[in-house]
Amino acid sequence: MIAIIAALVVALVLLFRQLSGGSDAEEPDPGPGAEAPATQAPGEPVDDVLALMPHSEDELRAGAESARSFVAAYTEVRPEETDEERLARLSPLVSEEFFGAVEALVMGAPTSAVPQGDPQALRSDAVVTGIRNIGEGSVIFEVEARFMTDTGDDGGNEPVSYAVTMVPEEGGWAVYAFQGAAVGDIAETG
Repeated sequence: MIAIIAALVVALVLLFRQLSGGSDAEEPDPGPGAEAPATQAPGEPVDDVLALMPHSEDELRAGAESARSFVAAYTEVRPEETDEERLARLSPLVSEEFFGAVEALVMGAPTSAVPQGDPQALRSDAVVTGIRNIGEGSVIFEVEARFMTDTGDDGGNEPVSYAVTMVPEEGGWAVYAFQGAAVGDIAETG
């Protein structure tokens, strides 16, 4: 009988602690009027917004340049270039995870819609037009490509926009995903 009473007392003490939310290890209440430490005074303007970013301005600039370089290289048409040569030209710009997708795009590109005859050389002027998302592990840049012939004519073609997901890799930036900007992007969780 004493064991049952002791077990009930222990159970009631534990139940009381659970319901009251208290424990002996809690930090003491700082008291009324105490506030959490802040990095800036309430109501003050943020002085350095870039300090809040997970990447420095120089890192973002380098990532944007890598995204621009990839779009320019990917959209460039060199008639004398084989698929293997094109893949070799693009591979230093892409991450290991994305290499297989680029390989499939380059090596498996259908040729039925390509006009017969001598293909015309095209280059593209690529410009980074925005940042869609910034995360700890990646940045998604929007890059616009305007196709130009050797004579500098765009042939009346409208620019094409791409979403290019860049990831830090080996001290630089590499393409992790790439698609038309209207389609969207690969979202990131962290």
